[in-house]
Amino acid sequence: MDLTVTHNILVNHCPSGKADKIIGLLRRAGLGVRVREFEGNHLPDCVPGCDSHDLILLFADVPGQANETLLRQLQSSRRDIPCLLICRAPARWLPLLNLGAAGLINDTLLDSAAGQVEFVYRIKRELEQLKLRREARRANSSLRELHQRLQSFMDATSEAIACLQDGLHQYANQGWLTFFGFPSQAALHAVPFMDLVADEDLEKVRDFLRHRLDAGQQRCEFTALRRDGSEIRATLDSSAITINGDNSLQVLIQPAKGNSVHHNAISAARSKDLQSGLLNESGLERLLNQAISSAVYQGRFSAVIMLSAANLSDIAVVLGRTDMYLLLSEIASLLASACPTQAVLGRLDAGDFIVLMPDADTESCQQLLARLDNQRNLLAGLAPDGTELQFSIGAAMITDEAPDVDTLLIRARQHQTLRQYQHANASSAGETGATMTLLRQALSEDSLLLVYQPTVSLKVDASEYYEVRVRLPMADRIIYPGEFLDAANQHGYGERIDRYVISHALRAIAGHNNAKLRLTINLTPNSLLSQTLLVWLTQELRRHKQSPRQLILQISEMDVVSAPVEARRFCLQVRELGFELALTHFGCSLDPFRVLGQVQADYVKLDRSLLHQIELDADQRERLHDVVSTLHAQGVRVIAPMVEDIEVLPLLWQCNVNFVQGNCLQQPEQSMEFGLFKTEEISLDSVG
Repeated sequence: MDLTVTHNILVNHCPSGKADKIIGLLRRAGLGVRVREFEGNHLPDCVPGCDSHDLILLFADVPGQANETLLRQLQSSRRDIPCLLICRAPARWLPLLNLGAAGLINDTLLDSAAGQVEFVYRIKRELEQLKLRREARRANSSLRELHQRLQSFMDATSEAIACLQDGLHQYANQGWLTFFGFPSQAALHAVPFMDLVADEDLEKVRDFLRHRLDAGQQRCEFTALRRDGSEIRATLDSSAITINGDNSLQVLIQPAKGNSVHHNAISAARSKDLQSGLLNESGLERLLNQAISSAVYQGRFSAVIMLSAANLSDIAVVLGRTDMYLLLSEIASLLASACPTQAVLGRLDAGDFIVLMPDADTESCQQLLARLDNQRNLLAGLAPDGTELQFSIGAAMITDEAPDVDTLLIRARQHQTLRQYQHANASSAGETGATMTLLRQALSEDSLLLVYQPTVSLKVDASEYYEVRVRLPMADRIIYPGEFLDAANQHGYGERIDRYVISHALRAIAGHNNAKLRLTINLTPNSLLSQTLLVWLTQELRRHKQSPRQLILQISEMDVVSAPVEARRFCLQVRELGFELALTHFGCSLDPFRVLGQVQADYVKLDRSLLHQIELDADQRERLHDVVSTLHAQGVRVIAPMVEDIEVLPLLWQCNVNFVQGNCLQQPEQSMEFGLFKTEEISLDSVG
């Protein structure tokens, strides 16, 4: 949120002076506010729709205050100004929520420091959501303006342009009517487009219009039939578009001139990567956008696979330009031989190789991943003597959950990191597809299972910590996250799972009514790329009337390494909203402290590699002690996970680890047993 912006706030007259106290609190919090006092019985006399005010703070218990009248006036004028009611008894004013009040605030909340912090964050959330609503309105206005400009352009241009749906004309401009000799739009709508094509060119045109993912901006030349019976050679260009959510085809026809074969060759060359001969980044982006549109509007899913070799640039220095071009061509040829004929291959400007599999499901994607994994040795053999060529491979599914091309490529890169870190999944592709079907069904039926495992403090801590984990129940067994979460992120369902877990965790917090309870929520990499999760999360907190301090949001170091810019932005926004952050798998990257500096986490959960055989290896214990000491110096609390042997606890205590977690203490269960562990330090004597 931009704190340099000045917000215009309306406050009704309050004799007790609480208004001055609240405004001073907001200003001390860094908010720029301009206050205008009003009577409170009606809105100030200003022109509606000018967005002159950003917030109304209404003291509902002021004598003579007409709260209902004011809200009805605000509702009838349809002015988007959030109104927060500050009152002594919120239950009395609950009906006003139906009149559009943004919320009810108990004025006793302002008497404590914690309540004042919660109040400030609530004001910030309201202002941020107002900003998002205004930006959405401006975006809709820009979209309408763009549509009007395009419509005006198509109506005014002399080029023949039409939009087709199922082969029939949905729209045609005057240039199209003139080109084919139709007297009116009504006469054209009854004629299929293929009736305007000569018989000898029907198959060629039909095949051209069917071909969704071509390698360049191709052009088709055919004989067009006019209404007066004459014929003319014409060229046809097409592009897939969506009109009101329906898949359509926009076609442009011109009299044939020049060499269409030569034009197609030039277009294809412009779409090629000169080094490898594959599709270049601009051509790939166009095809990926087409695939996203097909997934959203037609339900036709695809897959994108990314192959990356970090040392290609080093090999280029050794080989030189000419030999490097030969190496890239050999890699491209080898990849093409391993991919199906319908696959489209390309190369990004950064050097990553991309395989786009149109109309692919989970099974075919997994099968292609396995084939490419089997080609690793052949790819490594292409490297010159004295160098190594190792590719990391990752994939992402293009489903209706895919927002844009950049997000798809980041998901594929994150999958590369996961595949490098984790062992290969033992389940077959068919099992993965069946598991995804079960997951989609569980999300729709609200039947995922949540379990809780305590995070036990080795130091004095008044709070009780539990980590929330998700399970996928089946008739005969429970499916653990390792079997479905990777595929869920590839398909873009990770954020939906996170929302499910957060929503149910907030219900659990409300049900237990324990201010000392802290729940850790694991976020998937999909959520780090989301533009809407935090807005939804603030709404959920308000709906459940919970403080952000009771949730600890946990992200993986691997996800931060895969998308550092997006992760840094996400974590900054999370901290601004008042949540605490935890970084898991700490130590799995080459420079974990640099990653920690990017996200500024409050907790760190160590990677298992830092805890390996600490009971046997004194040097390993010393390394662990140094890591923990460095983390403590930065104000970070340390968690040791997956502790299976209770005899390790004294060693962790000696290393000053703050928390431990593991099945030897308590396995994950569907209920939380409060008071299971005493609030005292665990010493050598108490453990031994």
